[in-house]
Amino acid sequence: MSEKTRRFEHLLTTEKQKGYDREFLDNWEAIEFWDTLTVGEKWKHPKVFVVEEEDVLSYNLAVGETHPLFVDRDFARRHAPRGTIMVHPVFTTTIAFWFAQPDSQGSWIRTPGARNPFQRIDYRERIHVGDRIHLVQENCDRFWRRDKAYMTTRVTLVDHDGREKAECLGTLILPSSRRDVGGFATA
Repeated sequence: MSEKTRRFEHLLTTEKQKGYDREFLDNWEAIEFWDTLTVGEKWKHPKVFVVEEEDVLSYNLAVGETHPLFVDRDFARRHAPRGTIMVHPVFTTTIAFWFAQPDSQGSWIRTPGARNPFQRIDYRERIHVGDRIHLVQENCDRFWRRDKAYMTTRVTLVDHDGREKAECLGTLILPSSRRDVGGFATA
């Protein structure tokens, strides 16, 4: 673990946070690269994200949420529709990044030097504590514009009953090859 990462270790309060590989630069060679991605490729990630109350509470506090339905377990147990902490809508980004690990499909989202010019999230149903979320991802487009390499992906979060919770359409500007990523990662 790098010193830079170590100084934030005290902020990691959940098991998922502690187990997440945050060393993007150390593992850069294990990701997929823009010039090797296939448009139209669609897959279901083999892992499942179980939405735990500790994950939701940690996220809600980190984004500055103050409403007791989002940050007070006892209040939520008495007043929330399902008797649990409410899940902030943008928690979907945490779920999507949790799935993006080195050596897995979709790992190109972690590319060092990537920039995010576009993202749209369409919410279908609320995510709740206890949901078991599967990720389905499709590489939608790969193109050049203004001498930069772009990749667009569609990520669909689906619960254990097959209900779509959210669809995220995002585009990243990426270094175009392993050599170019290495230039960012080892600078």
